[in-house]
Amino acid sequence: MKILIAVPTFETIKPECFKSIYGLKRPEGSSLYFDYVSGYDCAKARNQIAKNAMAGNYDYVLMVDSDIQLPQDTLIKLLECESDIALGWYYRKRTKTDQTVIFTFGKNFDDQNCITGQTMIHEIPRPIEVKGGGLGIALIKVEIFNKLSYPYFKFVTYSDDSVLSEDLYFCNLASENGCNIKCNPRVKGNHIFEIMM
Repeated sequence: MKILIAVPTFETIKPECFKSIYGLKRPEGSSLYFDYVSGYDCAKARNQIAKNAMAGNYDYVLMVDSDIQLPQDTLIKLLECESDIALGWYYRKRTKTDQTVIFTFGKNFDDQNCITGQTMIHEIPRPIEVKGGGLGIALIKVEIFNKLSYPYFKFVTYSDDSVLSEDLYFCNLASENGCNIKCNPRVKGNHIFEIMM
């Protein structure tokens, strides 16, 4: 099994992020490769990573945001999800609330459908199906890109000036094309600049 670990980055990768990638435990029978795409907005960088993963015939791509610190067992725990897209979780950047970047099923990607950190930590014992979430820690089966129309990632601005981010756009697109998305509550990353309650 070939896994590409890739970081979409505008400028640099935080040292704590790179150190956590270097320290990942390798799943049995897997080969790990590292790449990063820089100098683009996040949507373009993620699209390029997807193209690189397809061209390199990888089985999975682990997308890691440049300001996320991973737990050592991230790959092992995400593979346990046995899903097309497996997400870890973390608190929203610079938040003083309990909001995570993971959303349960509901009409919109809004605060009412956001799963709280306390729920993740205390109430969810195993991987669960979710509507989607941030892709700061996301293990994606590369074969699913063949089902999706390009671009896989893009920002959408609506007439009321609300915006759908590139990661949530991807989750919607994947779900509409029959892909399943799970989150493993045991994969908690740290936003390197996160402010906790």
